[in-house]
Amino acid sequence: MKVVYAEEMRRIDRYAIETLGIPGEVLMGFAGKAAADIISDYTAEGSRVAVVCGCGNNGGDGFVIAYLLHNRGCNTEIFLAGSEEKISPSSRIYYTVCVNSGIPLRAMTGDSVPVDIDFSDYDVIVDSLFGTGFTGSPRGVADELIALINRSGSAVIAIDLPSGLPSDGGAPGGNVVNADCTVTMGLPKVSCVAYPGRQYTGDLHVADIGFPAVLTESDDLKKELVDDEYVRGRLGLRRETDTHKGAAGHLLLVGGFDGMEGAIMLAAMAAFETGLGLGTLLTTGKARSVIAGKIPELITASFPAIDEAAQEYSGILSDGIAGTDEKIVRLQEAVQNSCERFFRGRGKFGAMVIGPGMGRSVLSARVFTVLMGSLEAFGIERVLVDGDGLYHLAEYLKEYTVPECAEFILTPHFLEASRFTGEPVESIKQNRPASAMALARRTGATVLLKGPATLISDGEGLLINTTGNPSLATAGSGDVLSGIIASLMLRDLSLPEAGGIGAFLHGRAADLFVADSEGIEIMKSTDVIGYIREAIAGTGKDFAD
Repeated sequence: MKVVYAEEMRRIDRYAIETLGIPGEVLMGFAGKAAADIISDYTAEGSRVAVVCGCGNNGGDGFVIAYLLHNRGCNTEIFLAGSEEKISPSSRIYYTVCVNSGIPLRAMTGDSVPVDIDFSDYDVIVDSLFGTGFTGSPRGVADELIALINRSGSAVIAIDLPSGLPSDGGAPGGNVVNADCTVTMGLPKVSCVAYPGRQYTGDLHVADIGFPAVLTESDDLKKELVDDEYVRGRLGLRRETDTHKGAAGHLLLVGGFDGMEGAIMLAAMAAFETGLGLGTLLTTGKARSVIAGKIPELITASFPAIDEAAQEYSGILSDGIAGTDEKIVRLQEAVQNSCERFFRGRGKFGAMVIGPGMGRSVLSARVFTVLMGSLEAFGIERVLVDGDGLYHLAEYLKEYTVPECAEFILTPHFLEASRFTGEPVESIKQNRPASAMALARRTGATVLLKGPATLISDGEGLLINTTGNPSLATAGSGDVLSGIIASLMLRDLSLPEAGGIGAFLHGRAADLFVADSEGIEIMKSTDVIGYIREAIAGTGKDFAD
């Protein structure tokens, strides 16, 4: 499903009114009717319902809702934040209907809410104060009403988006309605599905109010939810009968250096669970002796020229240990020699994962630099950079640009993203959609900004993941995600698609594990790996119901 910013929603609205000829008042009636039908699930005959309206068109939706719920037997009351004279022309039609129907209405025109107003006695409160045009922070009566709504203890249903929340993905500037449910019109707004706004939205319902599909499904809308429908339309599970392991792709994994072998092992296991045909690991000689045979499907190799002179380089292979310029030059030559010898006669790797468990030593920095400069020569066309690889890439970009001979996907968390942009972590968190898109444009790569409702952007579009839970905040979780995405990179998918579907499957696997654990959100990364195939089976277009 497409997701929109406020201006995109306004363009759709204008097209429906001005080009198709649907009167704005009719759209308002459709919106109020769709919302009232959903709100009816929260009410019964005789339920007390407070509808809190602003003077704009969002308030008009509230007037429609108030009339319909009143007509269905609810004890409905309207609280208007402002003067009746300020009600918009379209909203005034439904305001008049409410007044003529005898629905109690109280307008608050002063600087503060009267002290006798208390929402705690109502079964349901409908928040229809502000719509997608809201910016800044609530003030005066509106601000006080939001505070009263949040203190009420009643079920709260927001219309279009919770009042006080900006619609374009940014953090709120003041009080925001904490909704149990949000009924949004036509398409989800970015703030309703991406954090930090998602935490105020509650259960999200998208109301069909008559916008034509040519608008709501247009390719001009570049933001989209990664949900079951998205994955089912792109992820095939069946293979050709006359196939072989090479047809599923050959992945090169670089990492798991001394003492950090587990990270790259998790990535490799996850890749095989996601359908990888062939996988080869390139690591240090010592790490290879630890890993070899632990994952039977994984081919392992080490840097031959470095292994042959391990004693000479042993003092500069650990994180934080510097070496002499002469030794570093010889190490660089050894890494170049090792890589050339490794790739000779091995055929083509469809993709590479670099970084998990790589460390930040002189060796890992030289390996990263050599491989970045050799992608074209070694025939690597797609690269996923994660973990320590992101540290090395940030350093690499101080002198170079991302190689144009390959497509890149980066998978940073907030601190790693901050290293690229120089922006404080809290600033990135304040507007995550904008941060993901800006980082993608800055690096020329597809960026997967990890966190709740993980975001994927190539700088033009934006994908928002819909799966996952807090149990994913555990050691190795990102390595598992990298392995899933790496396997998908070898399929006929764009990198944003591979990143989005990978994040979805990763989150779905975690959700399945928690469901089987009776809701206990405690999980190891290896637990996620065990549910990857079940996650795929439940969403793939060939096997799903």
